[in-house]
Amino acid sequence: MELNDLIIFKTVVDEGSITKAAKELGYVQPNVSERIKKLEQELEAPLLHRNHKGISLLPSGEILLEYANRILHLVDEAKREIKIGGETYRIGTSQSILSAYLKDRIQEDFMKYQLIIDHSSQLQPLLLQQKADMIITYTNHANPELEEVFRTMLSMSLQKAKGGPVPNYADEFFFVSHDTQCPFRMHTVAFMEEHGLSKRKLHQVDSYSLIREFVAQGKGLAFLPSNTVDVENIDELTTADLPIYFYIHCASQKQIPRDIF
Repeated sequence: MELNDLIIFKTVVDEGSITKAAKELGYVQPNVSERIKKLEQELEAPLLHRNHKGISLLPSGEILLEYANRILHLVDEAKREIKIGGETYRIGTSQSILSAYLKDRIQEDFMKYQLIIDHSSQLQPLLLQQKADMIITYTNHANPELEEVFRTMLSMSLQKAKGGPVPNYADEFFFVSHDTQCPFRMHTVAFMEEHGLSKRKLHQVDSYSLIREFVAQGKGLAFLPSNTVDVENIDELTTADLPIYFYIHCASQKQIPRDIF
């Protein structure tokens, strides 16, 4: 059974006549009649009752019409999804890059983007398997299959609640994600080692927004992008600049949206 046979059958039913259906489809009437006949032979059941007024559905025809409507609806749905999927630009990145850099650049036209948020170690495989059109990452990849198309910097510093007192580090919790390649986590661990702080004060939270909220509520400290609202830099600490790398697959032919740079 071919998809076009279902279209012909449904058109015959909708038009109530083989002659009208042939005209609607741009076919000659014998071709339409032949396709209906082959459907009946394949299903081993009569589908239509033909009379001088046109056609009417037999019980087997009613069953087929129900399934034909479902199938054709699913095909139309698949076409729409494919069209949308072909138009959207898939970006793999981390929570912090999305919040601190990417969000403001895509919010006016967010419908054309599909965002895949994952740990740093999982971003390169997304691109190599062509499950993403671009990755934006803190990691400098040397893979020959990847092409770096842009690079920028993100300022980072240790931050506390806005207006809060200067912290005694030994009394504070330090919030980080579980992502071992996250530069905010790595800076936090290095800072705690440098100041002889207990690792028991390291609190892992796999939500960038929740880390930011906890710091804003005065529950602890965290290394965050310097432009984060509701928190403030701890003055005596120097900010650090983190490079952000933009990669596409070398085989990609998809046009890069320039509003993300």
